[in-house]
Amino acid sequence: MDKKLFQAMHKLFNPRSVAVVGATDSPDRVGYNILESVLYGGFKGKIFPVHPRLDTLQGLKVYPTLEDVPEPVDVALVAVNQFATVETIAQCGRLGIKAAICLAGGYRETGADGLRLEEQLISLAREHGIALVGPNTLGLINTGADFYSTFYPLRLPKGRVSMLSQSGGLGLTIMHKAADEGLGINKWVGVGNRSTLEISDYLEYLAQDEETDVIGIFLEGTEQARNLVQAAARIAKNKPVVIYKAGRLAATEYAALTHTGTASGSYQMYRDILMNQFGVLMVDSVAELVAACKALSVSTLPAGGGLGIVTHTAGPSIALLDSATHQGISVPPLQQETINKIKDVLGQNPPVVLKNPLDTVGVGFAADMYSRVVNAVLEDPGIDLLVAIYCLHKNWRFPSSELVAAQQRSGKPVLAYYVSTWEGCRDERQILQQAGVPLYISPDEAAGAVSALVHYSNMRGREKHAE
Repeated sequence: MDKKLFQAMHKLFNPRSVAVVGATDSPDRVGYNILESVLYGGFKGKIFPVHPRLDTLQGLKVYPTLEDVPEPVDVALVAVNQFATVETIAQCGRLGIKAAICLAGGYRETGADGLRLEEQLISLAREHGIALVGPNTLGLINTGADFYSTFYPLRLPKGRVSMLSQSGGLGLTIMHKAADEGLGINKWVGVGNRSTLEISDYLEYLAQDEETDVIGIFLEGTEQARNLVQAAARIAKNKPVVIYKAGRLAATEYAALTHTGTASGSYQMYRDILMNQFGVLMVDSVAELVAACKALSVSTLPAGGGLGIVTHTAGPSIALLDSATHQGISVPPLQQETINKIKDVLGQNPPVVLKNPLDTVGVGFAADMYSRVVNAVLEDPGIDLLVAIYCLHKNWRFPSSELVAAQQRSGKPVLAYYVSTWEGCRDERQILQQAGVPLYISPDEAAGAVSALVHYSNMRGREKHAE
């Protein structure tokens, strides 16, 4: 990445000062909410609201114009209409402001007139060397800097996963799902129309970002598909990249075009090139995206692809097995030595067939007995990672501490699939995920997590073999 562009993008994510152009005193306006978002998120830098007729807003002094702001501004948050946005970017250029987030829509996604207006915006940004997010964007977040510049005031759990989204609404869906899952976010960007910054530019930046370990993307499409594919393939060799690509049906093409002015492109082309040729993981839903990113950020990678499943109730294991095998995951038979160890726990004639997935039946209700079976399965040479299934119950506690100990003892990844509500296992989630055991409450998401870990384990293995 060009050094000047990297520095400009670093300032976008880590400003020391921001100006909110279009800040208002009306809570139903974007300008009010963008200012509240900066304040509510805990931004520690200087904040300069700009409005021609107000003196104070939310406890801050207001300045009539950008020119009246008495100190240097790192990032302009532009919350005015599409025509005034163009004028504001011209002002930014004259004042030497090198980064801007433009929220307004009304550009190429609306047709020929909007396209001409966007071309003016692009021309001004390039003339003055301004790194411009959007237009037609929800904004940008960097939890590490407590910098929230969306017009939805919120706070996110901090972590080491960064997300890019071509949709504000889907981006919010991803954020809320991640929060439910206990997945910490580091950076989030609504890329909008990508007038001057392409998805590949954000990828290149995040590749060098020391606070980001995993990158997730919601993609509608891009005219710069080659750059995106090349960047994602290169970056995925060092940091996992997970892409949820919309636009699988012809009807989606027009919806994407009128949303961010982007043709969605062939879903199959992206899958064939990104996943099959270059090994970048592609998923088909928000749930899969979050499940995969959580697994890749919380867990270590397995040495191979052999999955072990331990349960005390057969149905969820069958659903997990069905989903896992559909995704190409190997569920190998248990070796005889392993079966002998399991008999020492369950008895020499247990009322189940001792196989993988392994049903512990009633004996497994006790956490200590359940964990003994888990340890036996993890000792099997054919098992590289394990999913432990356990049901919420009023009188039987979850075996969370035992699963953490089993993972530490074996050195193999362990994932928990608790048949529960999130409220019912919220405390367990913290215990498990802080210790490197990702927790899920559905079989499909647990299977997706396993698939992500095995996918990137295989990818690392191929790279080592190629060396």
